[in-house]
Amino acid sequence: MAAINADPAVMEFFPSIQDHEQTKAFISRMQQLFEEKGYCYFAVDTLHNGSLIGFIGIAYQTYEAPFTPYTDIGWRLCKEAWGNGYATEGAKACMEYAFGKCGLAKLYAIAPIINVRSIRIMQKLGMKEVMHFAHPLLQHDARLRECVLYEVEKP
Repeated sequence: MAAINADPAVMEFFPSIQDHEQTKAFISRMQQLFEEKGYCYFAVDTLHNGSLIGFIGIAYQTYEAPFTPYTDIGWRLCKEAWGNGYATEGAKACMEYAFGKCGLAKLYAIAPIINVRSIRIMQKLGMKEVMHFAHPLLQHDARLRECVLYEVEKP
């Protein structure tokens, strides 16, 4: 995961790449979130060879915004995994898990408006655009600050 987080192409729509220590801290946060909520961003590997390709899952978010707190669905995959449908397939499975086992009624997804690949996945998942907003954690990054919020409700 550290190699994926250190890839500038993968992290194009984030303020910076992440180093090994930041990745370890992220994994620890996910482990704690799973203990508390029963969900997190889950590690994803391929069925054909078992190699780690990133994460897909849901996470509880509490930063300051008009729609927080909320549960987010998100993904981050290595470049080699792009274009194979893994994000959409994995996110659909996570949506089923969220609405079924976890009993959630709604999920949100956020992306900078320039991240058309992630927005396309949100649309493939049946999510609907709710609003554009200036992300409070990206206020100092003019390129990433303007984001879009999508939502999907339990069927």
